[in-house]
Amino acid sequence: MIRTKMFLGLAVAIGALVMASGTADAQQGGGKAGNKQGLGQLVSGLVNVNVGAVNVQAVDLVDVSNVLNDNRVDVLRNAIQNNPVASNNSDFLNNALRDANLITDNQVVVGVLSGPAGALQLVTANLP
Repeated sequence: MIRTKMFLGLAVAIGALVMASGTADAQQGGGKAGNKQGLGQLVSGLVNVNVGAVNVQAVDLVDVSNVLNDNRVDVLRNAIQNNPVASNNSDFLNNALRDANLITDNQVVVGVLSGPAGALQLVTANLP
């Protein structure tokens, strides 16, 4: 059951990030505006999450470092840095996860998704 839940969560996160992969092209006029939806979903999750109510011991962590290249991680990080609420929430979650020894200093939260049965999923990636 847990393995299925983790696989489903990873599949959802990867799907959202694959959709986001064309965002750099869209920002450069590449005509892939529809691909912004995946990036928007991750950033929107960071904006809307109530960080004060997050129990870091009860969330699912989805590390997408092995499916995203450095450029894609940079696109997500830039989007987060350009949104003050997302940036503050990411910083808060990074600190909480590091304090709980759940992520390392070279990992960052790049998104929040709602997983199966409403479980909160924090999407992390390694810094390039």
